[in-house]
Amino acid sequence: VNGFVSRSHAAYGTLALDFISEQLDSNPNKYGLFAESVSVIEMKDTAKVVLQMEPFDWILFDRLCRRPNTTRPSFHGNYNESLKCVESMIFDEYTKLAEDGVEHKDMPTFSIVFLSDGRPSDCTRADTEQRTTLLQNLTQLLSSKLLFYAMGVGANGADFGVLSSMVKIVNENGGEGQFVHAGLSAVALSSTFSDISNTLTTHRTTLLSSTKGANNLPTDNAAGKTKKDFTMRETGKIVGKTMPVETYIHGKEYTIKRFRFENKGAQRFSWRDVKFANHGAIGFEKEIHPFGKGSERLAFRFSEVMFDKKTKTAKKTGKTMVAKTSIHIEKETKED
Repeated sequence: VNGFVSRSHAAYGTLALDFISEQLDSNPNKYGLFAESVSVIEMKDTAKVVLQMEPFDWILFDRLCRRPNTTRPSFHGNYNESLKCVESMIFDEYTKLAEDGVEHKDMPTFSIVFLSDGRPSDCTRADTEQRTTLLQNLTQLLSSKLLFYAMGVGANGADFGVLSSMVKIVNENGGEGQFVHAGLSAVALSSTFSDISNTLTTHRTTLLSSTKGANNLPTDNAAGKTKKDFTMRETGKIVGKTMPVETYIHGKEYTIKRFRFENKGAQRFSWRDVKFANHGAIGFEKEIHPFGKGSERLAFRFSEVMFDKKTKTAKKTGKTMVAKTSIHIEKETKED
């Protein structure tokens, strides 16, 4: 690639200079509202995870600049092993966010930049079918939250048909894909990474537009939402102290069900109806005052309860757990 010692130097150099550096210089996350990170996977016979969920900082910039001096392209370039690694990382992160109560519409954008200098080594019919399934699973899960950039780095005669087909699969299943043939031009590589950087900045601007108030600072009363009136849980010397709770019994004014969020591999994620965590549980009790507060959630201590025959009352059973609710007042809606 013109201007660089090797294609590896060009890939890492433009990633650092035109993506990481631009993000850091523009300081788009100065309020710390986004937990953004970068992972880097090298394609060989197997997928080699070089960096995993590293935060945007100048340490990351330095590590990317130094990487091509300590590694060289070698062995075969198998696409599928790297795609499986990417799928696993994204599914794990998506699962954690969903379990935290983040709805799909509020999920972050997941950007994949797939660089190759030609046709993959894993190109049998079975490999092609597996690659299609991997991309379909990712795109059907994330839909428009997936940005997929396939970049071909090589002379005009290089075969980038597989990269183009991967982009087509993403677009056909609701994601946003783009194929770029950078050739041997450092300018084309730089331009593509700058475009990705601009896309992320635009995404943040959209999110922040509804969360800024006077003086262009984030406000708790975002997008017309009203915060709940609450008092934090007492701290300090509280051993042996009884905290006020609210008790909810199944069948007595309330219908209470427990669901488990599951990653079904090749299938979509799903919520499965399961039994209470403790034998004999009939409901739960939740402390009235939260012990933790985030920008969107309140965290409460809660426990399942069972019927105590001696006292004829609901009694705590099992371990203390954590319940999370929105920090904002939510309107109740009914659907026929």
